[in-house]
Amino acid sequence: TPRVFKTNPGDIMTLNGVNEASLEKGDKLTPGADGFLAKEGADSADMVWQVAKVYTLGDGQPAVKVQRIK
Repeated sequence: TPRVFKTNPGDIMTLNGVNEASLEKGDKLTPGADGFLAKEGADSADMVWQVAKVYTLGDGQPAVKVQRIK
């Protein structure tokens, strides 16, 4: 079960709340001001997620499996 209020390095989640047109395995993401994960600012952020796998959900939506690395 994902943590709702706090995440820790090592946590893994699958989600579609990403504000990027294209992603590849290994891309680093951080939460933006709008709450969506984005590449911008990931190099200097306190919370960083890395793309582990790129998915397409059953209803055709793009999604990613991410792991918190920082």
